[in-house]
Amino acid sequence: MEVFNASELEESPHQVQAANFTFPERAQWEIILLKVNTVFMVLNTIILMLGMGAAICLKEIFSHMKRPLGATIGMLGQFIVLPVTGFALCLMFSLSPYEALGVLIISCSPGGSFSNVFTYWCDGDLALSVMMTTCSSIMAFGGMPFNLWLYSGHWLTKGDDTIVVPFHSIAKSLAFVMGPVIVGMFIRHFHKKTASIITKIASNVGFVGGLVGATFWFLVYRDIFMKASLFVYTAAILLPVTGFLLAYGLAKLLCQSHQVCRTIGIETGSQNMPVAASVILLSFHDPWIKGRILMFPTLYIMLLLMEAFVGISAFQLYKRLCTRKHKHLLLPMTKIEPGMQAEKASLMV
Repeated sequence: MEVFNASELEESPHQVQAANFTFPERAQWEIILLKVNTVFMVLNTIILMLGMGAAICLKEIFSHMKRPLGATIGMLGQFIVLPVTGFALCLMFSLSPYEALGVLIISCSPGGSFSNVFTYWCDGDLALSVMMTTCSSIMAFGGMPFNLWLYSGHWLTKGDDTIVVPFHSIAKSLAFVMGPVIVGMFIRHFHKKTASIITKIASNVGFVGGLVGATFWFLVYRDIFMKASLFVYTAAILLPVTGFLLAYGLAKLLCQSHQVCRTIGIETGSQNMPVAASVILLSFHDPWIKGRILMFPTLYIMLLLMEAFVGISAFQLYKRLCTRKHKHLLLPMTKIEPGMQAEKASLMV
């Protein structure tokens, strides 16, 4: 079903520059690489979520269910803060209609599985992260169509059809997240030592796998990165960072711990790329229109991984420095302690 005609869309000041962008037909090796990468990323996601589930206790999940404030704040960030942020960035940079739709579709998508990995490496609340990913996938059945209808009207004319929301893709994403997580949680329940080994292996393999998958994606869509405008790059850089900061600030304003704030911020800034891509592929039949709208999600996922790598590295470095400083402060006390014990012994004699 065609959603709208290209001639019916309003143009922006940057449309002339974007109009020169063409998407060449893919070579055979690129098509094969895309198919291989799709299978690779599916397996990588299953491994990741198995490892994340193996790090979660059932008690932690039940605790968040009894006190769902953290998850509620996360849903506010996911379905209110980020869509508003995406809409504001589109207006701020006067993006073309196709570019703006790419921003909005990503902004209105549910949280992705990468947020769970980022949370693990940033010492966040992993149980809360998985719970929010699950809740956002369920709420996306209603929240995603509503937000797309609400914000896309600025660029779509009255005669246009609504954007198709791929409910089956959302359900599939939910299954990919919850299936391996439940298996991992059961492994931890019956054998904690095995679960801890699985978590360590899966987190490292999964993160490296994500970078390898992103590299494959870059090789296939390298033309997008070379021809995208500065405005699109800036929006792709700012969307996850701004979403993280706003959600973190909202959680802190509601008196949440730094660990919970980090978790909510990461979940808000990390969106589900496969769901967003499915929305675009199902809603638009014209390859040229598909390519134009896919430009932003492609840039977004690559820059998100880069920003996450920098953020996680900075956090781990900060944690090590704090640990060394703490040990340095405790060192004089450990040296004095034997003398103090000898002095006490002599006094007792």
